[in-house]
Amino acid sequence: MAPNLSLETLVVLGFVGVAILAWGGWALFARRHLPAARAFPLFSRAAGAIGRAAEEGALVHLTLGSGSLVGSDAMTSVAALEGMTPLLSFSAAYDTPPIITTGDPTLYLLADDWMRRAYSRVGNVERYRPLLVQFSAGDPVTYAAWAATYPLDADKGGTQAMVGAFRQEVSLLADAAVRKGFEVMGGAVNPTGIAALYPATPVQGLAMGEDLFTGAALAQEKPSLQALVWAEDSLRWLLIAAIVAVVVLSLLGIQVGG
Repeated sequence: MAPNLSLETLVVLGFVGVAILAWGGWALFARRHLPAARAFPLFSRAAGAIGRAAEEGALVHLTLGSGSLVGSDAMTSVAALEGMTPLLSFSAAYDTPPIITTGDPTLYLLADDWMRRAYSRVGNVERYRPLLVQFSAGDPVTYAAWAATYPLDADKGGTQAMVGAFRQEVSLLADAAVRKGFEVMGGAVNPTGIAALYPATPVQGLAMGEDLFTGAALAQEKPSLQALVWAEDSLRWLLIAAIVAVVVLSLLGIQVGG
């Protein structure tokens, strides 16, 4: 006699199966044989900003917000740095580093270490200048007002990436950059931060909510992280299909589960 499995059990088994197939397929066939993951233009555009700065002498300003590494915003701040890894690597290679501003001392220490490591990876650590990573004040509004002086004082246009734990104070940064004709990019998780970034940031240069974490993972170009995103998307569609199936069966009067 066949076992009586509930829909919930089948969905869980399906999730596990898709995840195993995703990771196994990546290992066996390499990334070219898997469907392309979603694109996140924000993180690819940020790296290109360094090349333009090297050619034009323009400012590249990376603002990481006020998220502490010991609080609820820790993962957002780490994801922001991970997403900016290509920008840091290009800056070390070109030796045209961005100005990096933070509103938390723990985030300042991490950003300084990541920038130093980027120079070390290309054998250029002796040219690293610590003052390019700066911490101003722990109050988010004070931090944003201080960091906004960089685009306002710039002699020519540039690029400003606002990625991290931001709330409504990010509007000060965005407004200053737009007024000076900067190319603006941003990413936030908090709804008030997203709302403040949205009017000033082109859609292709904005990462909202989950996309900040997913795009940051893909920016590192590691096959394991690419496979994880592929599996996540597969699981999402499987869950949607399961919900639709339950609704259809309910409309047909078929009882689902036990």
